[in-house]
Amino acid sequence: MSTARRPLVAAATAVAWAIALWIIWVSVRWGRDLQRSAPEVLLGAAPLVGRNPRDGWDWRFGWSLVGAGVVAFALSVSCWRGWWFQLRLRWVALAAAMGSMAFATLLALADGANGILYGAEHRSEYLVNLPITPPAGEFVRTFTSRLHEYSVHVRGHPPGFVLVLEVLEWIGIGGGWSTAMLSVLGTGLLAVGVLVVVLQLAGAEWMRRAAPFLVVSPYLIWMITSADAVFTGVAALGIAAIAVGIARRRPVAALLGLAGGVVLGGVMFATYLGAVLLIVPGALVIHSLWRRRPGAVPAAAGALFGGLVVTVAFRLAGFWWLDGASATRDEYWAGTAQFRTWGYFGLANLAAALIALGPTAFAGILRLRDRRMWLVVGAAVTALLVSHLSQYTRGEVERIWLLFYPWIAVAGASLFVPRVVVAGESAADNGVRFVVRQHRAAIWLAAQATGAIALQAALVTKW
Repeated sequence: MSTARRPLVAAATAVAWAIALWIIWVSVRWGRDLQRSAPEVLLGAAPLVGRNPRDGWDWRFGWSLVGAGVVAFALSVSCWRGWWFQLRLRWVALAAAMGSMAFATLLALADGANGILYGAEHRSEYLVNLPITPPAGEFVRTFTSRLHEYSVHVRGHPPGFVLVLEVLEWIGIGGGWSTAMLSVLGTGLLAVGVLVVVLQLAGAEWMRRAAPFLVVSPYLIWMITSADAVFTGVAALGIAAIAVGIARRRPVAALLGLAGGVVLGGVMFATYLGAVLLIVPGALVIHSLWRRRPGAVPAAAGALFGGLVVTVAFRLAGFWWLDGASATRDEYWAGTAQFRTWGYFGLANLAAALIALGPTAFAGILRLRDRRMWLVVGAAVTALLVSHLSQYTRGEVERIWLLFYPWIAVAGASLFVPRVVVAGESAADNGVRFVVRQHRAAIWLAAQATGAIALQAALVTKW
């Protein structure tokens, strides 16, 4: 960067931080007033949602948060010492997966076992519907017409996840703990899927730099406690399959694209936001077609065919995605949404997203210059803004937008500052050895983890 541009960049960065902090501050102050004057908005911890709709804040601190602190400390030390740049790539992915699962689980355990089970067994969730759910075929066929009979979360989603829970019940491993363990598994799969995409798109060095930022982000507070973690993790694997397929040749590219398309098609029938998330793999496919990657066409064709297979299967079973989305929107606007004005939530949604992503994501976005990484981060930001401007949801986006957050969180990788010192003797992707200022990233990660732990200690979330 030229010396002349540095003051301008510094000024723009300061303005961006000021705007972000202003959005959060206004959303908190305005939200408190709104909670008092209109308690029916059901926030409790504006702009976030608390379990108590009037006051969701309740400070508590236990051994599990100490454990989360230990995970965060180990992560910071590992970055400071550069261990992420010494491990084989498979161990990088495994460490990120295990670390994120451990950190998220320890955060949830701040409320004991109830912290994990509440999001699975509450009367607004999925499990309570199983006793009243008809056989699978009838359930899918009549889902839209009988939508009002089901719990809030089932009314807000397609029928796919209920079918998954029915399968678990059928094979004898149903119940709250099994459902919660799906969320734990989804958290680990998420880290692996995102890192595989980063590896395929930007190379091994960026994968190593991105991995730690998937371990301690504040959005992990809502991963273990909601089914959205399952959707997020599975979707990441689907996108990863397409990304790997793009780098292969026929027929492997087509088969991987097909697998990714089937997975993402399944996610679309578990959450309506799965359709918006398609912006991310769509960006990867368009970029690969433009660069004339060998597997671009077969992977894209396979993915499209796989998604169509799932869509047609549900259509033949009696459920049409557009009808379900329309019915859900009607239910939503007949409920809490009618009290949630866009004037406030147009700002509060963004504030909740900033809080869930934490400071490293925002700082990383401001520093990120790599075009390959911007393809993923920019696509995820675009998907988030599309969801926001559609007004499909007002509030609760700290959970609902979990599909998008991890793809934005990897922007924190830019907080590592590489300096080339030796060429041709490294295991890095381009045969170039990097010396990295690990202390900068370690400090940012410590701040990120501290914020996540403090938020969990103060906020009793609805999920």
